[in-house]
Amino acid sequence: MWLGERKYAWGLLSILWIIGCIGALSRFVMAYYQVTIADDFDVGRTYISIAWSTNLLIAAISAPIGGWLVDKHGAKLILIISVIIGAIGSLLVYLFPNPVTFFLAFGLLSGLIGLGATTSFTLVIQWFQLRRGMALTILNSASPLGLAIITPLFVQAEGLTWNIAFLLSALLSFCLVVPLTAFFMRNGASNKSESETVAPPAQKNLTRWQSFKHHLATAVSTPVMPIIILALFACGFHMGTVEMNMVAIHQHAHVSPSEIALAVSLLGLMEVLGSFIFGYMLDKISRSLALALLYGIRSIGFVFLFLHLDATPILFSILFGAAYNTTVPGSLLLAQETTKGSATQTGFLLLFHQGGGVIAALMAGVLFDILGNYQLHIGLDAAFGVMTALGFCWVHFHLRKQKRQREHQAQLSL
Repeated sequence: MWLGERKYAWGLLSILWIIGCIGALSRFVMAYYQVTIADDFDVGRTYISIAWSTNLLIAAISAPIGGWLVDKHGAKLILIISVIIGAIGSLLVYLFPNPVTFFLAFGLLSGLIGLGATTSFTLVIQWFQLRRGMALTILNSASPLGLAIITPLFVQAEGLTWNIAFLLSALLSFCLVVPLTAFFMRNGASNKSESETVAPPAQKNLTRWQSFKHHLATAVSTPVMPIIILALFACGFHMGTVEMNMVAIHQHAHVSPSEIALAVSLLGLMEVLGSFIFGYMLDKISRSLALALLYGIRSIGFVFLFLHLDATPILFSILFGAAYNTTVPGSLLLAQETTKGSATQTGFLLLFHQGGGVIAALMAGVLFDILGNYQLHIGLDAAFGVMTALGFCWVHFHLRKQKRQREHQAQLSL
């Protein structure tokens, strides 16, 4: 036992971390090379935004389907399938670099990687008991750390371009991720009671339609769930803005290429640091209070981005990076502990997260082509952050009130 958890749990986390770090390649491409890809294909930014938003839309639709498949067949098989699909999509983009293939392979096919969206969360919930917040945030540090390493490598080295990044993504997926997953990963909960928590027996015999109605009814009947849905949508909207458009926003503000590269690397490093700090907080204080703080920090970051100050690239990367990675695991943990939901519910919730990313990625490109700037879009990011922070403040006091009521009823029953 390490820190109260089985050794295999930490070994499993290491494998999932490597997978997440490799996944940073595709994230880096869309974050840094949007303008270059548009120029190479001789298309507008709206076209690239449509391809990216289509990818997110397919991933969003796939998430609840993948969650249902995870409940039925286990996370390992679904993860392998999703990785192979994503690798094929990246390979096709490299082999046939043209706008049509980019849309079909990246926009449509690679979107099916969303089938595996719930797998890492499900495996962590199954194998970890005491350190879930820490485990999930360590896992979420993989992608930003990969981003921080990849950015200076591609910026400084000659010959490393966006299409090479797609090739590396495909090769690493086929040669490293699939073997690691196939030979060293296994399904199963750490104990029987934990398994029953993740997938309640009452839900196992439900049809797909009954399962969907069950999770929809849960979302409507539980006061906490609408705030969690808003939070995941806001997080997805922020993701669509930052990962798709942050570099373009800085470029439009005439920030130098070297400072942009520094901002991207700093964003990744701060995501890692923020993951450990706020991951620790998620296990030590009220999750809802921690989430309110995270969205408040995000909102301040978007205010600086809106103002376009000389220090904006650095300030935004510090603030948003620190508050970026912990919001999704924190929200999903809060939902799981409130409703005792399954992987299907996780997929249902991730649908809103991906949906926010779809809308943001598409809206940013369209608004830029219409207005010639990103100001309105950045203002919406800040507004969603403020609304969500206030929502989690309400959740904190609502859950504390419920806890006092339960304690009072328990005392009366004695």
